[in-house]
Amino acid sequence: MALSWQSPVYLERPRLLDRLPEEPGFVVVLEAPAGFGKSVLAGQLSARLGLRTLWASAGLGEPKALLARALGLPGEAPWGPILEALAAEPTLVVLEDLKGDEALGPLLRTLPALLVLASRNPLPCPELPKLLAEGRLVRLGPRELAFTLEEAKALFGERPGAEEAHRATGGWPLPLFLSALTGEPPEPRALLQGLRESLTPEEFEEGLLLAALPYLPPGLATPATEGLFAKGLLRRLPEGFRLHDLLREMALRSLKGEVQRTVKGAEGRLPPQLLAQAYFHSGLHKDLLALLERPLQLNLPPETLLAWQEVLERGGPRARLRLGEALLHCGKREGEALLKPLAAWEDPNIALIACGHLAYYLAELLLGQRLPEARAYMERGLLLLDRVDPELAGRFLNDVARVPFEEGKPEEALALLEEALRRLPPESPFRVAPLVNLAFLRFELQGDLLGWIQALEEGIPLALRYSPMSRPGHLRDLGRLHLLLGQRAEAERYLEEAAQAEGNPLAALEAGLLLAHLRGDEGALAELVARAELWENPYLVGRGRALLALLRKDPSLLQGQEGFLPALARAELLGDAALLPPYPEEREERLYWHALRYRLLGEEGDLEALLGLTQVGAGILPGLIPLSLLPKKRPELARPYPFTEALRSGWKEAIALRLEEVPPLKVRGLGRFQVAGPLGPVALSGKVREVFALLFLGLSREEVAYHLWPDASEEAALNALSVWLSRLRKALEPWGVPTYLGENGLQRVESDLEALEEALEREDAERALALYQEPLFPGVDHPLLDRKREEVYHRLRRLFLKAGDPPYLERLLELDPLDEEALLLWAEGCLKRGQKGRVRKRLEAYRKRLWEELGEGPPPEVEALLRRLSP
Repeated sequence: MALSWQSPVYLERPRLLDRLPEEPGFVVVLEAPAGFGKSVLAGQLSARLGLRTLWASAGLGEPKALLARALGLPGEAPWGPILEALAAEPTLVVLEDLKGDEALGPLLRTLPALLVLASRNPLPCPELPKLLAEGRLVRLGPRELAFTLEEAKALFGERPGAEEAHRATGGWPLPLFLSALTGEPPEPRALLQGLRESLTPEEFEEGLLLAALPYLPPGLATPATEGLFAKGLLRRLPEGFRLHDLLREMALRSLKGEVQRTVKGAEGRLPPQLLAQAYFHSGLHKDLLALLERPLQLNLPPETLLAWQEVLERGGPRARLRLGEALLHCGKREGEALLKPLAAWEDPNIALIACGHLAYYLAELLLGQRLPEARAYMERGLLLLDRVDPELAGRFLNDVARVPFEEGKPEEALALLEEALRRLPPESPFRVAPLVNLAFLRFELQGDLLGWIQALEEGIPLALRYSPMSRPGHLRDLGRLHLLLGQRAEAERYLEEAAQAEGNPLAALEAGLLLAHLRGDEGALAELVARAELWENPYLVGRGRALLALLRKDPSLLQGQEGFLPALARAELLGDAALLPPYPEEREERLYWHALRYRLLGEEGDLEALLGLTQVGAGILPGLIPLSLLPKKRPELARPYPFTEALRSGWKEAIALRLEEVPPLKVRGLGRFQVAGPLGPVALSGKVREVFALLFLGLSREEVAYHLWPDASEEAALNALSVWLSRLRKALEPWGVPTYLGENGLQRVESDLEALEEALEREDAERALALYQEPLFPGVDHPLLDRKREEVYHRLRRLFLKAGDPPYLERLLELDPLDEEALLLWAEGCLKRGQKGRVRKRLEAYRKRLWEELGEGPPPEVEALLRRLSP
């Protein structure tokens, strides 16, 4: 059967077709589940080559008999006449739906045709490894056959939804194609049945389990998991394996009973938090409630528990305990109604947990802070400590330490935290919480800011694993503290992560407010302030309005707002130190207070207070005081500021103290001429550009003067050079301190030419290929540069010819299409891979160009090869 597979519906993918051989004597193995476009690719190969094509499906019979009948031979004919008939003319043979038990040995040992084998599972043919080692086999699996995002966009054309469909399908061609064609998700049952037939029973069951899970950690993966991933049906995320969304939705909708049975069978395999999610997503709600009543640590995000609220409200005391904490953690005060009856529960474990939650959240500023009630629950819980295990007691003490701290009794809070650490077992992962809180107290009492940051950073990984509710708050605090230090990039990274983190929506909202202000995004900040107002949270509203007022420079936004932050913003906007709020007790607020007072009044007493409030000394200044406001007699205070900021300031004394921090001057001379210093691109033109290029080649000043003004006297040439060097110095060193231009030429320079020459010296062809572009220093015309260009090109050519691999030879032919030596080496390699058609086209183009440009015919070797390849 000869095929012509040229339909506008099917996207031709050169990425795949260009990898395939084009002549008999080679094998292509396409191995992937149903719907991965194996038949389409084989059909497009047939259309491209125009060979006689024989197509057979093993589902219709034994391939040998099918081939015999297609060739006009009896179905029972032996392999001998079949192989002879195949070799009679160039032929493409496509065998589909192979199971692995077909007798293909004679065909694979003789290869009288170009052979395409398509199967859903690995083929055990012993001839295939030998063919692979000989370079006569190309294997494409699901990862290669899956559509890239760019291919998906091309498939969809002008229609919307390509990115969403690609994400949902993972590039699985069949459902992606159907989505592009119809604009709707494909019908699930047929796809699922095709998958069932393509997968082993173990793989299909693993897929059913993954349909009920958000992800499967790598440590829980089985060979079946790896098989699904190898077949392109799973994504590998940082947290583990995840079934593609489309498959997940189809399985839960169409195979719910099978999914439930699989989840029940995995109860001994999954950790409790994953098992809980599998129960919920598969509809096993009774099993979920039974699991939640067990005294287990379930590290589920509170947003997840809120999504299960309707189910959990029907559960026992532990289910309601978990839900009550989640509600409060998300800023919903109705959680109190669930927790208060449990604080009097007969089981002391449940009662203590409820008391701890109530004490903690009633002391929370974001929830309105009712300290007398908080202390009452703290005192009630303290009476239960000796009736529970030490770990639970230690966790309670850590939580309730917040109450005396908010009451202004840090010594009592310190004692509770130390007692928590005494009770918590040495190996307990929950020790991290009191350690972080102790670090915070040390900051409050002693100013140890870096110790607090270190404790938070060390606690993040453990928080993610054991206490996800605390993670957004930790991230927010890290962002705020790095912002305090003027470390904007680190602050932005932590705040962005906090704003997106699950576990504490109020902390995430506060992080979002700080992030929007940091980025100067007025629209996003106004939207977040509106969200804070919906929460009816006075603290967040005040913080948000203060930030928005500062961004808009509009004090009217602070009308009716009370508290430290709105008062501070009001004083700043009106420029009136008399409007500063009362001197605060908290150390962090004192930093903000003294900083604003110094910015308004310039009194060095406030500056000295800032230097003494933390153990980082002047390190606190970049986030609080503009560099321009520092006293000029104290350049050492500028050390912690970003070096580029110091350079832009032009403060020579401060810059001179930090010359060791100057980054190298970056020069790009391959294919472009760009110079970049620490302040950005450096504009060089005309004679300045020429002077720089010659200095870059390593010439001395005297040599540069001679080569640029050869007819002038030495004195006149050097005088002329001095003028241009002065202009070059102003361009390279606008801060006025000698940095890159020394007495002996350029210094502290990093260039792509230097990197290329190092790669050539090491004979690192791959690195050289990535770096080399022509011309060297475009726009500068000088014999010395021409000589350097020739030298670099010939060194590169020698290396690429020695390497001999296709990418290097193709690059040489791009640089010089008439390079006969590179052309013949390239043709030899292609012919070994069965790409006769590509070679013939390239040789014909070479012959045509040679005649058009030089009026010559091809050399004998090329002419002989062309004759040999002619049809």
